[in-house]
Amino acid sequence: MVMTASLKTQDPTPPASAIRMERRPFGTVAIPADLAAHGATVRTRRGQTIALAFDDSEAVFVVRSGALMLTVTLPHGLRQVITLLYPGDLFRSAFAPVDAGATLSVVRPGEVLRFRWSAFAELAAAEPKVTNYMQNAVAKQNARQAIHMAAVGRFDCQQRVATFLLELALRTGSPSSCGGLIFDVPLGRSDMADYLGLNADMLSRTMSRLRASGLLSHPERHRALVPAIADLAELTPAAGSLMALHGQSTAEVSPFSTV
Repeated sequence: MVMTASLKTQDPTPPASAIRMERRPFGTVAIPADLAAHGATVRTRRGQTIALAFDDSEAVFVVRSGALMLTVTLPHGLRQVITLLYPGDLFRSAFAPVDAGATLSVVRPGEVLRFRWSAFAELAAAEPKVTNYMQNAVAKQNARQAIHMAAVGRFDCQQRVATFLLELALRTGSPSSCGGLIFDVPLGRSDMADYLGLNADMLSRTMSRLRASGLLSHPERHRALVPAIADLAELTPAAGSLMALHGQSTAEVSPFSTV
């Protein structure tokens, strides 16, 4: 795969010692008080599996901080990472496909609010702010999922990886002292490959090319630095949609119109 000329002339990435690491929670967001007051707070740890049922009842989860991953295992052991849930996202047990071995697990520690679906539905009916929050959260998640489905179904390997990294940078990144954005990468190589529909070796080669080009570095384990977000955006046709979804300017990126 050919890299553009602009990517070949990137300045070397500064060493880790030159980068100021901002140790903030993984994208902590404010939850409406009317909602937070009625949920049970679950403090999560990396690798933890969260039961999809709550006392044998359907459950709803609202991510306050950290990140969750939904995976399914189909017949013959076929495993697929379906979606990632970031701070502010809402997940209902009914969103998981039936008889597909669905698992909700923690990929970044944090806090999750848990509700019985019946109680959540009553609360939403009584509190317009809760209804509005739920509708907005689900709408944004659906938009993200549409971009992800298009990427996995139509993009080449480099475009898929660039799409994923750009979303992480826009959603959870912080400015670094040397310029660019630094952000957590919540998935390991195997999970990232499953999420992007790639084999692990192909993913590793693509990440190596991005690092060699100067577009990406890993100053710490599970942390990445993108020195120039506009250059990374050039690699994905979804850049315009991702920028708009996260409230960023689209002036220097291509619209999501080629899938």
